[in-house]
Amino acid sequence: MPLRVNPNRMELLKLKKRLTLARRGHKLLEDKLEGLIQRFIQEAKDYRTLRQEVESEFLTFLAIGVYATTRLTGTSWQSLIQNSKASVKLKQKIEKRMNVPVEFLHLEGVSLPIYSLIETPTVLDELVRKWDNMLKKMVDLTNKERYLIALAMEIEKTKRRVNALEYKLIPQLQETIKFISTKLEELERSNFFRLLRLKE
Repeated sequence: MPLRVNPNRMELLKLKKRLTLARRGHKLLEDKLEGLIQRFIQEAKDYRTLRQEVESEFLTFLAIGVYATTRLTGTSWQSLIQNSKASVKLKQKIEKRMNVPVEFLHLEGVSLPIYSLIETPTVLDELVRKWDNMLKKMVDLTNKERYLIALAMEIEKTKRRVNALEYKLIPQLQETIKFISTKLEELERSNFFRLLRLKE
């Protein structure tokens, strides 16, 4: 369906400029979409690899944790958990990657639990080390997940824009240009025949 405009030469020139801009914008958005999809595929592969690592390390951490509980008596394990001063500080910061804003988490500080080296088994040291390493990877995993979600949303938004240009605006502009051109040709023909009659 053509746009509602006055069929004159000035409008025709404006529409031709708009069509050129729409085509250029469509090409740029298509290139952006392709880049975003390629980045999404790469990030998804990295995410899958890191997730498998984290899951594997978590299972090891649980196994060491279960072993550590067998090495400690119930009361000493309970007092260790209650008196532990372990804490994690996270900070959220918005960063742009491929012009996509994402809220990333950053580890500000990690204080590990303090415990007696004499009264506790050495397996507890391994458990704390695993926890510290796993915590960093879990933050990385969360950031990758957030980035993937942001990329997916940006891909969807860009796809909608590409489709709006390709299937709505560009065909409307083409149809309107054709309509105005036909009207102007009809006017020229009628003027030409009017001039011929005046001559006669």
